[in-house]
Amino acid sequence: MTIPWHAFGASLEALIREQPGSLDEAVAVSPLASSRSRRAVFRLQFSDGRVLKGRCLETEQQAETVWRLANAHLGTAPVARIVARRSEALLEEWLFGIEVASDRDRHEHVREAGALLGRLHRAGAPHAACRRALEPRWIDDSLTAGALVRAGLDGGSAREAVALARRSAPLAADWGLCHGDFCAENLLVVPTLGLHVVDNETICELWQDYDLARTWYRWPMGVAAFAAFLDGYREHRETAAFLAHFQFWAICALLRSVSFRLANGVSAELPIHRLQALLRAPAPSPSWGTQ
Repeated sequence: MTIPWHAFGASLEALIREQPGSLDEAVAVSPLASSRSRRAVFRLQFSDGRVLKGRCLETEQQAETVWRLANAHLGTAPVARIVARRSEALLEEWLFGIEVASDRDRHEHVREAGALLGRLHRAGAPHAACRRALEPRWIDDSLTAGALVRAGLDGGSAREAVALARRSAPLAADWGLCHGDFCAENLLVVPTLGLHVVDNETICELWQDYDLARTWYRWPMGVAAFAAFLDGYREHRETAAFLAHFQFWAICALLRSVSFRLANGVSAELPIHRLQALLRAPAPSPSWGTQ
């Protein structure tokens, strides 16, 4: 085993020891937990031939939410299964396949990916989407110009971004199951099974158009590729409201990413660059800055 037991933390270690096979090998596939973050991911090879993904999340509440929503709504969805949970730790099946990230603009993949995200959004509300009035506090927390200034954007552009978002905010939006980080890096084409979502630790309940905007940010595509993605998505859910209020959702996604990166000591250059491109665009559309 290449990882010392203490590196797993007590909860994940207990889950590993409960498995029917003994642990033959463990390899860290993300940075080990640190004083700033408890998050860590391991590839675990067991003596009975199984390969699992061991994951430590930030909090027990986050792990409980992922466990509950996955069991309630994703039983037949093409996602990596969560097989066990203890406190903040999860064990998931390890899927073998071809990473979509290495071929991110092939239209047959992005259209299928769009349909998959639409399917996930419909999973929590099979008959009708739950409409909710947008919470003023969530809007205020999302649109913090101060974070943009701290990340290096000039004050005028920061205020412009916030004002643009507020002008395009909807009164209400669909609330339901969201992936939280649906992007090429988290998709695999599994032989004989097709496209699957892995790394599902961000599953939550939130505004679904915000989740769609997160994908726009996390998975930059060309105009034709994103159009194909939305065509696939519309097999399960309409995009008219998302497109009508695109500026709001996109800027919220970018600003929340800036705040997250600053809080975790990571460069905010990428979301700042995307925001600057968005502000320069004469005719707003989801394809800004992707050509």
